[in-house]
Amino acid sequence: MPHMITDACAQCGLCVDVCPIGAISPGDPIYVINDTCCDFMECVVECPEEAIVPIPDWEEPVAVSDREVAS
Repeated sequence: MPHMITDACAQCGLCVDVCPIGAISPGDPIYVINDTCCDFMECVVECPEEAIVPIPDWEEPVAVSDREVAS
């Protein structure tokens, strides 16, 4: 499940330091998690403000194809 950084973010940078793929960067006014996030969760555990939370009402995308299936 994707996560977001709330306005409780203190901009300490700990999340940036622990993200193994560099998916978090400084933003204005708070840090931002980009689309390369793989939900390793190190940032959630490390955040002293508990400012990294699941995106509310997130639904995983479903792949849809218009190809016919041969029987």
